[in-house]
Amino acid sequence: MTHNVKRRVFLQRASQVGGLVLAGGVAESLLAACGGNVPTSGNSNGATKTTKVGNQGLKLSGVLQWGATSNNGAPYVYRDPKTGKLVGFEMEIAAAIASLMGVTQKQIEIDYAQLDQSLQTGAFDVILNGWEITEDRKKTELFSQSYYRNGQQIVVRANDPRFASKTANDNLSLKDLEGYTVGTGAGFGAEVLLASDKKITLKSYDPDLPFNDLALGRIDAVLIDYSTVTYYALGYGSGGSKNAALKLIGKPFDNSDYVIAFDKNSPNAVTLQKEIDQALTILKGNGTLKDIYNRWGLWTDAQPEIGIK
Repeated sequence: MTHNVKRRVFLQRASQVGGLVLAGGVAESLLAACGGNVPTSGNSNGATKTTKVGNQGLKLSGVLQWGATSNNGAPYVYRDPKTGKLVGFEMEIAAAIASLMGVTQKQIEIDYAQLDQSLQTGAFDVILNGWEITEDRKKTELFSQSYYRNGQQIVVRANDPRFASKTANDNLSLKDLEGYTVGTGAGFGAEVLLASDKKITLKSYDPDLPFNDLALGRIDAVLIDYSTVTYYALGYGSGGSKNAALKLIGKPFDNSDYVIAFDKNSPNAVTLQKEIDQALTILKGNGTLKDIYNRWGLWTDAQPEIGIK
């Protein structure tokens, strides 16, 4: 795993440990409501300008098919433990894009480690699953504009006097963790970061995450991607766990962007890339993405940096 890949490689391990490796399964689809005409701005007379987002780049007419894993996939896309239905902030983004295109959306269940290969074999239109740009991926994939800027978050015990003066608004870094034992998930980007500083004692967790050990005082801190913290420590999303014994210190740092990936060898790739980029531009400007991120506790000061209003 390279330094600039922050999305969880542990999804592959978790699916193997749980005996659940799904390839090519199909999850629920949602019907788009607006028929491709979407309001982008209004005026004092109540008139609304509309923009039509095309859908000519889709493999299957009328359906946006996106590859992702829902196994241990919270808060991206996962099964609601209460209803069994697919939920997650990326599920909502896919539905919003499809609505703008005037089509339905369908999540295609693929093991995370197989997403690259499955995209190249035409199993779905795009990868939408906390995907980041790497040099290897550039060889076979095209990418959308960024739709979310994630970062690494420090979490400590709320009653730890060593961090009493630190707040969530501070600008912190790895230096602030030197001399401590810090936990993270095996395969997370934070694992690579922590291993790069020899003054930090790294403890990796697989397949469990380190939040319970932190609350019990077995480690001093956790460093992990902010999106994971929102679900597993702050309790956002159905099934999320809020742990009152923990607190966040410092703003997320070492940021990386999530993008949607297209098969570079597909004759439809450039067309679909332009269509989805148009949809993302609208969702950034009309408040839809901000609303989604607020609901999931994912909004940070970094989002306006990628054009989200």
